[in-house]
Amino acid sequence: MARTLLLAAGLLNAALAVLVAAPLPRLPLLVLVAGAITSWGLVLLPPGLLGLAAAALAGRRHSWCAGLAALASFAALVYGVMPYAAAYGTAVRQGQPLAPARYFDGVNYAKVPDRARTLTYARVPGPHGTGGPRGTGGAHRAKTQKLRLDLWALPRRGAVRRPAVVWVHGGGWNKGHRSQTPEWNRWFNARGWSVFDVDYRLAPGATQLDQIGDVKCAVGWVRRHARAYGLDPERLLLAGSSAGGNLALAAAYTEGDARVPASCGAAGDTSVSGVVSLYGPTDMGRLIAGTALRGDPMIPRLMGGSAASAPARYRLGSPARLVRGDVPPTLLLHGSADRAVPVAQARELARRLKAVGAPATYVELPWADHCFDVNWGGWGSQIARAATERFLGTLDRSPYPRKGPA
Repeated sequence: MARTLLLAAGLLNAALAVLVAAPLPRLPLLVLVAGAITSWGLVLLPPGLLGLAAAALAGRRHSWCAGLAALASFAALVYGVMPYAAAYGTAVRQGQPLAPARYFDGVNYAKVPDRARTLTYARVPGPHGTGGPRGTGGAHRAKTQKLRLDLWALPRRGAVRRPAVVWVHGGGWNKGHRSQTPEWNRWFNARGWSVFDVDYRLAPGATQLDQIGDVKCAVGWVRRHARAYGLDPERLLLAGSSAGGNLALAAAYTEGDARVPASCGAAGDTSVSGVVSLYGPTDMGRLIAGTALRGDPMIPRLMGGSAASAPARYRLGSPARLVRGDVPPTLLLHGSADRAVPVAQARELARRLKAVGAPATYVELPWADHCFDVNWGGWGSQIARAATERFLGTLDRSPYPRKGPA
């Protein structure tokens, strides 16, 4: 019985440690479990302590089993404690020491949109192939698709004009929905910011450039309705996570670029005063070549071809290749242990922004994996919120002049 207990403790803790630390095959369930364990690293402490206790109780009777169990349990404990130790210094630099008591504050994820808040902000062409080839002017007229947003606008308060956020959800460009991460919306609301959490057309029916155009439509809609919702259009932030972070950056950096127009036609002014990306891809060519996306049949349709056949499309969807000195102030938040979008993507964009003197802040979150903010109380989320709050404060003082692309 003791040997069985030791073996079970050793195998469990070894498996947990491997899931956290080792490169894994791109099996969705395995990566999801690994990401969950990384985001909730403190869950490693109980099995680690139990394994050490079992090893101690076994003593010399099962010395080899006890040794293996102790080693695996120690590894689990290390991976449960080290993220806190690594994150502590980063948190202090952001002016917000970590709060262990808030670690299990909840899950920042909603399975469905908040339909009580939903309204339509644009009508755009439906998925490619529904009514004839796009751009052919053929006899068949393409069906239209409604683009919706969830309204997290604060009540109007006299003549006060509130700042606003256009939030773009993630999901690998082919899934996800508005109000997918509602805790961010509540957090912005608590700080006086209205939020417009938007949908966009999804692949494979839409290309990445279509999606960027949809985001520009949303920004233009919010600007046009600023008076109705009591907003200050000069304090409009564009933000998103994962694929949404990529689209937010690309939309902000291609403002005024005729090659990436708003998909709803004359959207008007689509400029923003700042942009925030949480673990968003910044170089599509490198991302696709270096990850499992290389073999994904969706990618050629999303990008409109390969990197060799459609280089302009790849460039326009890659914020790191769109850098200029006059891009909006940028905040990049990325986990150092991101398994889906390598941290090198954010580092490269941060390096290029610094090289041209663009206003930018890069915060790398130690040990944080992709979608770290799903654990709303986790170390990565606590640091990200502190960094975002500091960034919001800089926007009120920013002399950023809104200009078109060079």
